Amino acid sequence: MRILALNYEFPPLGGGAGNATAHICRELVRLGCQVEVLTSGFQGLPAQTHQDGYAVRRVRVLRRHVEQCSAVEMASFVLGALFPAVQRARRFRPDILHVYFAVPTGPVGLAAKALTGTPYLLSLRGGDVPGFLPETLGAMHRLTAPLARRVWDEAAVVVANSQGLQELAQRNQPRRRVEMVPNGIDLEAFAPPQDARRDGVLRLLFAGRLVEQKGVRYLLEALPAVMAQSGERVELAVLGSGPAEQALRQLTQRLALEDRVRFLGWASREAMPQHYHNADIFVFPSFEEGMPNAVLEAMASGLPVVATDIYGIRPLVAHGQNGLLAPPGDAPALARALTALAQDRGLRIRMGACSRARASDFGWEQTARAYLALSERALAGGPAPAAKNR
Repeated sequence: MRILALNYEFPPLGGGAGNATAHICRELVRLGCQVEVLTSGFQGLPAQTHQDGYAVRRVRVLRRHVEQCSAVEMASFVLGALFPAVQRARRFRPDILHVYFAVPTGPVGLAAKALTGTPYLLSLRGGDVPGFLPETLGAMHRLTAPLARRVWDEAAVVVANSQGLQELAQRNQPRRRVEMVPNGIDLEAFAPPQDARRDGVLRLLFAGRLVEQKGVRYLLEALPAVMAQSGERVELAVLGSGPAEQALRQLTQRLALEDRVRFLGWASREAMPQHYHNADIFVFPSFEEGMPNAVLEAMASGLPVVATDIYGIRPLVAHGQNGLLAPPGDAPALARALTALAQDRGLRIRMGACSRARASDFGWEQTARAYLALSERALAGGPAPAAKNR
C-alpha cells in the first residue's frame, strides 16, 4: 500500500502526535508499505529528507517555536500545504492519505481528496475534538465547527487514540462510526536502566508542553508537602517549554522552591530515555489527554506514575498497581499520592516493574497494523471493525 501521511507537526516539531506519526510511518514501512510524509518546515530543517525508509517533505509555514503553534501559524500550514499535498497525491499516487488532526491538517486532506479522489483516514488526537478542554479550546471548536464537520464526514475512516476520546468523538458525531487505536511505545528505546541509582535524592519528572492543560501548577503546589514528609531530599525536573513557563517559574520562586525545581527546556527524542533513567517517579497532572506518549515512555522506562484520574490516563495507569491517580486540579491529593511513593522505595520498585509489563502491550507495530487494517478495509469499501483496547 502507498500512504501519504499529513500532519502539521512532525519531529522535532510538536509533541506526542508528531512522534506518533513518525513511529507509525516507520512501522508501516516495515510492514511493506511505501510512505511519504508532508509536514511543516522550520528554520534549519531541510525541505526534504529520508528517515526510516520514507520521505519527509516540509512546506514553508509561519512557525516560530518548536513546541507550540498559534492559530495563525496553523492557518499558514493549511495555505502552505494545500498545493504540495495535491501535487504529491498526483505524483506519488497514494492509495490512501493518513491525516493527523481534524484541524488544522484536515482541510488539507479534504482538498487533496476533492482534487485527486484519494480517500483519507482521519486520526483524532485530542484537541481537535469538540468538548476537549472546552474552557480553553471551546471558541476555536465553535469557529471551525462547519469545516471540521465536513472533514469528519468525508473521511473514509475516523480513528481516536483512546477509548475516552473515542466516546467524546462519538458524542459529537453520533452518526459517524469512530474506531479506536491506542498509541504505541518504542520498547527498545525506552527501557528500564541497567543500574539502579542510589544517591539519597528522590527525583520527580514531568515531561510535556508547559500549558495550563498540563496542570504543572498543582504539582508545584504539592511539592512542599511532599518535601516535608518524604524523609529524603526531593527534586523535580520539568522537561518542556510553552506559554505557561514564566508563570510557573514565578510560582516556583513564591514557594521558595528554586533549589528543588529545575526547568530543563525542550529535549530531543534522543535525549528522552536518559531523562527517564534519571527519575524515580513520573508525574503527569494533566486535565485532559487523548493518550499521552510521555506516560507510555515513562512506563516503558520502568517508572511508577502519579497522574490525574482522566480518561486518557486510565487505560495506562491502574491505581495501586503501576501508579497512583488523583483528581485533576487537586494539589493536596497529588501530594498524598507522591508522599506515599516517596516513603516506600519497595512500592516504587514494584510499581515500576508493573509499568514496564503494562507498556509491553503497547508496541508501535500493533498500532501500525491496526491503521493498515483499517486502511485496507476502507479501500475495500466495507465497514471497519472497532479496534480492540489492549
